[in-house]
Amino acid sequence: MVLRAGIVGCGGISRSHATAYTNLDGVTLTALCDINPDALHARADEHGVSSLYTDYEAMFQEEKLDVVSVCTHAPQHAPVAIAAAKSGVNVLCEKPLSIDLQSADQMLAACAEAGVRLAISHQYRFTPIFQEAKAWIESGRIGEVRSVREVGKGRPAGFELMEMGVHYFDEMDFFLGGIAWIHAQITYQGHEVGAEDIMPSRQLCKTDRRDNGIVAGDTMLIHIRGQSGTYGIMELYCREPRQGWMMGPHILGSEGQLMIKPNPDDGRDEMWYCPFDVSFAAHTPQWERVRFDPEIFMIGNKPWPGRHSIWGARDMVDAIRDNRQPELGGAKALTSLECVSAVYESHFTRARAELPLKDRRHPLVKRL
Repeated sequence: MVLRAGIVGCGGISRSHATAYTNLDGVTLTALCDINPDALHARADEHGVSSLYTDYEAMFQEEKLDVVSVCTHAPQHAPVAIAAAKSGVNVLCEKPLSIDLQSADQMLAACAEAGVRLAISHQYRFTPIFQEAKAWIESGRIGEVRSVREVGKGRPAGFELMEMGVHYFDEMDFFLGGIAWIHAQITYQGHEVGAEDIMPSRQLCKTDRRDNGIVAGDTMLIHIRGQSGTYGIMELYCREPRQGWMMGPHILGSEGQLMIKPNPDDGRDEMWYCPFDVSFAAHTPQWERVRFDPEIFMIGNKPWPGRHSIWGARDMVDAIRDNRQPELGGAKALTSLECVSAVYESHFTRARAELPLKDRRHPLVKRL
């Protein structure tokens, strides 16, 4: 059975989805859609796609797709996904799932009513290195897990929360066995964030023009409790990049530590291990890089050693063929975005925000 795939939104991230579909067995990248003809034709030329559209509803009606990747700006995720569902098309949505929980709930409901799948593209958990780290934890290689720490790329926290924070929340969900509550503190230019500091994401972050709706704060400290009782810490703040991105989990156990970070030279993930639970400047045992059999990175006849979208796309394709939900499908698709809302709710109420959130309104919209 050959699956027909399409993409709506032909910006930067669509290249990763297009490459994924053209490298998965039994999948054909059939159609592309974008309102920008230059972006549309550029992506089409890269992959030899001839069915091109500027209207996604027309594409869904005419192409009989099995799956579509939604790679537009976040405010368009919900309308595109809902239109796809009404046409019977499974949806793999780029992060963040939407700009608020109310529209995300509508996406999920539309897909459930239509009997199609909705999954969020958090590819990290599917990569062999993240899977190996999880196996180490479950086998007790680093003892009892004490905490998982994430630090952002260095952009203003409100923007970063929607761009990379959602990935970090998914990592926390993966390693902590689910997320129970969030407790957060947010500041902007040195003062505690108030309603007067709420602004569009493009106003907060001048170096990245992606539209993530309204946001607040340039610095965040986020405390996360996992369902397993283990804790996570996320720190988002502005900084100049010096040694590449710091993004990637630092997992502290009672008998050792694991760290997954991209190599600053080639951007490919590496996993490092320290057989000690406390770090000292000069007396900590040497961190060791964990080496992997190159075969574990193979999909088809090609290695995929990075955090490429192909890992999550493969799970969606397999779910369609196996008639199951994707790992990050259904209600699990909502988790990372729900954590974003919980961050703001916790900050403004100065209390823990328990998941799932009962109030589905955007916490910042409520304060305006």
